[in-house]
Amino acid sequence: MADALIEMQAYYRVPCPPRDAIIAGLKSRPVGSRILLAYEHDRLAGFACFSALYPGPGLTSGFFLKELYVRNEWRGGGLGRKLMSRLAAIAQQDGHGRIDWTVDADDLRLQGFYEMLGGQALPAKRFFRITGSELAQLAERF
Repeated sequence: MADALIEMQAYYRVPCPPRDAIIAGLKSRPVGSRILLAYEHDRLAGFACFSALYPGPGLTSGFFLKELYVRNEWRGGGLGRKLMSRLAAIAQQDGHGRIDWTVDADDLRLQGFYEMLGGQALPAKRFFRITGSELAQLAERF
């Protein structure tokens, strides 16, 4: 899994922590966070990281899909569709009524993939994030 996460960070061209920090993070991930693994020929081919959320529309629960990643060797072969299908089945089995996720605004290929699955972009919603010094400042403010 650490190798797949390192590959994912390189794919997205974002900084990657050292391997030992990645392994420590996997071992200490928050309660309720889940990782769906996809193997092909005994090799980790892709994964989906997700967590349950509550409440949603109609005060129902759902999943938030944080990461869907198919390793380069398996990209384009339908594994992403299989992961999303299995995630939908898990959501239904667990009694959740939806899956939410984000996608980079400039990644039209990925947006097309999610639309092909039946996903709908919600133009009335905006994704916010606070991190780093702003997070620390907010924590001390009130």
